[in-house]
Amino acid sequence: MSNEQITQETVPVEKTTTETAQPTTPVATPAAQPTSSWKDSISEEYRADPSIEKFTEIDALAKSYINATKMIGQDKIVIPTKNSTQETWEEAYTKLGRPESPDKYNFDVKSDVVNMDEGAIKSFAEQSHKLGLNNKQAEGILDFYKNNMEGNAQQAKIDTETAQSQSEQELRQEWGRDFDGKVKQAGALAKANINPEVLDMTLSNGIRLGDHPEIIKGFAKIADMMSEDKIVSTESENVNTVADIETEISTITNDTDGPYWNKQHPDHDKVVQQVYTLREMLHADK
Repeated sequence: MSNEQITQETVPVEKTTTETAQPTTPVATPAAQPTSSWKDSISEEYRADPSIEKFTEIDALAKSYINATKMIGQDKIVIPTKNSTQETWEEAYTKLGRPESPDKYNFDVKSDVVNMDEGAIKSFAEQSHKLGLNNKQAEGILDFYKNNMEGNAQQAKIDTETAQSQSEQELRQEWGRDFDGKVKQAGALAKANINPEVLDMTLSNGIRLGDHPEIIKGFAKIADMMSEDKIVSTESENVNTVADIETEISTITNDTDGPYWNKQHPDHDKVVQQVYTLREMLHADK
């Protein structure tokens, strides 16, 4: 190999490349954009109007507009205030459905439990008309009181039945087998001498006066005294059976010279009352 060839060969030389770092430029954050509102699309003149400001959403504005459109052509009602004239109130009552007069109300308040007094209903209608109530309002109030009255009546019935049951139990325990006879005698005597309305009076505990055990025992005692000749003379030691009662009545009424037929006799009224009472007792036994 020639020297020329040797000299022409080159030995590879490693090249070192030095790169210069470029400075980093920070990326700028975009400024926050103001939130847009549907109100931005309308002129400022309308945007600032109080009737527009209250709407936060355009759907609400649209709904309000639709409702307002539907009201066009309908009757308007001016809401009266404390300073309004009576004429303004009367006009409002009429537009709200108040009948022309109290007798135009149509109430359906029938009840199978309590008696609905027609006079009271008439007075209620007059007051309802004065207050401007329409038929639905007035009937609603009346129905409320009717239901309340029915509830009270039903509860009173329950209380009375409970009291009667307790009274009967007390007398049965005291009289035993004589219970039925004594109750009949006492009832007949009470009916013959006391106004039924008095016996039907209800006491504070719900019991009927005529069902009170002390009242029954009192009349039973009087009946016993009558049958034992402690009030008016009788021939029987006890008047407990139908035969005894019939015999006693016949004895008194067949005595044509006795006090029953003699109005001038001092015992006339007393004997007549006794016969009446005995007949009531006879009817009770039947």
